[in-house]
Amino acid sequence: MDPKSTNNPPAPQRPNEQTVLPPSPPVPERPVTVPPREASFETPAPRRTMPAPTPSAPRPVPPYPQPTTPTPQVPIAPKPVASSPTVTPTPQQSTQMAQTPASNQMPTPEVPHQQPKPAPSPPQHIMQQAAAHDHKRALINKLRGLLSLAVFVMTVIVAAMLINSFVFQSYYVDGTSMTPTLQNEDRLIIDKASKTAAAIQGKLYIPNRGEIVVLDSAILDQYGHEEQLIKRVIGLPGDTIIIKAGVVTIKNKDSPDGFNVDQQLGLNLEPTYTETPIETTVPQSSVYVLGDNRGINGSFDSRSFGMVASQNIQGRLAIRIFPFNRTRFF
Repeated sequence: MDPKSTNNPPAPQRPNEQTVLPPSPPVPERPVTVPPREASFETPAPRRTMPAPTPSAPRPVPPYPQPTTPTPQVPIAPKPVASSPTVTPTPQQSTQMAQTPASNQMPTPEVPHQQPKPAPSPPQHIMQQAAAHDHKRALINKLRGLLSLAVFVMTVIVAAMLINSFVFQSYYVDGTSMTPTLQNEDRLIIDKASKTAAAIQGKLYIPNRGEIVVLDSAILDQYGHEEQLIKRVIGLPGDTIIIKAGVVTIKNKDSPDGFNVDQQLGLNLEPTYTETPIETTVPQSSVYVLGDNRGINGSFDSRSFGMVASQNIQGRLAIRIFPFNRTRFF
């Protein structure tokens, strides 16, 4: 038995035939209309994000920007611009420029001229107070000026007095007791600084032999008048003065035999007049003085009033300033 067979009987075999169907009626074509796609304004769904993990370490801080030194800008001189050639418009261009409407040009705005508003004047009482304050200030400034002038004058006077008393002083010669060395009306400068320095050191002021000194008014002249005298120092403390036959001789420890003082000093004077010979010793704090005019009644000096104490000496002659043709230092 054939295993492919079934219980149903086999179908009858049909001959090969062709089946013909009637033609179907034509279907009319309908236009296909696609509706326009409407714009969608729907908000897109939010994206799902995961929370950021918590940092386990602090975030690094960027370094603080260091200040930079600005680069010095070197001024650049502008390059000279070559002068462009002058273009002269043609008559046609000039006509076109003249026909150009003025509406194309920007009008210049006119700024209205505004008059400045006058400042309001202060009240009357304030003006009066200001005027009184100005007057008071001017008065104070004037008083300050007068006070400054008075202080300046007083300073000059005090400085002059101090200078005349302790530094130097100007004198003029009145008389002929010191001729031929000094003449009448000669202007002199007397140095007092040496005496001031000796007083500061606590010493007696003893000038050198031959110096010309000024004596204070404690010595009376031959007429009984107090006046300052100018004489030459001849004898020093410890000297023995001998005036005889018109010659002045000095004896001391250094020259026990004596010496002619006028020859030693280089003086060419007339003989020293005395009625009787003189021999005396000079004390330790005094000097013996004579005038250069040694004739009869030529000089009022130690031949008449004796020794001169150190405290009666004002200073020594430093310079003759007048007349100018005989100016010299001593």
